Amino acid sequence: MKVRCIANTGEFLPDNYLDPARGYTRKIELPLTVGEQYIVYAMREWQGKVWYYICDNNYSYYPIQTPAPLFEVVDNRVSKYWRLMFDANGVLRIAFDQWFTDANFYDKLTDQEEAEVLIFEKVKELMDAEALSLPSLDVADEQVRETVNV
Repeated sequence: MKVRCIANTGEFLPDNYLDPARGYTRKIELPLTVGEQYIVYAMREWQGKVWYYICDNNYSYYPIQTPAPLFEVVDNRVSKYWRLMFDANGVLRIAFDQWFTDANFYDKLTDQEEAEVLIFEKVKELMDAEALSLPSLDVADEQVRETVNV
């Protein structure tokens, strides 16, 4: 899944995304480039809020949770590496296997634990290659039309 940044400040966030305790205010400026496309490595939805895990402009070794309203979806095809989990507390998560097989995976990743960093590097490499190898949606749609008309 690919998204394009349409805004990078809190001014463009809906009220329900604002959370001053976590730094999400109208004045926040996120390290995103308006107009740039980003690959979504995981996503989460809870209480009507969608968050994309992307490698922003400050990327060092893990994807950052970023508010979805700052993006438009440019390629809605899901990664073959994604799995879906609906938590008992109502959180919907979409991510790669290792994110779910270890309940503390993301915490360990952000703590720069070697095994988790290596896992994400490999998954990122696979998902990046997958995103680059997919034909554009226009080409894919045309291929389907040609197959149906045969």
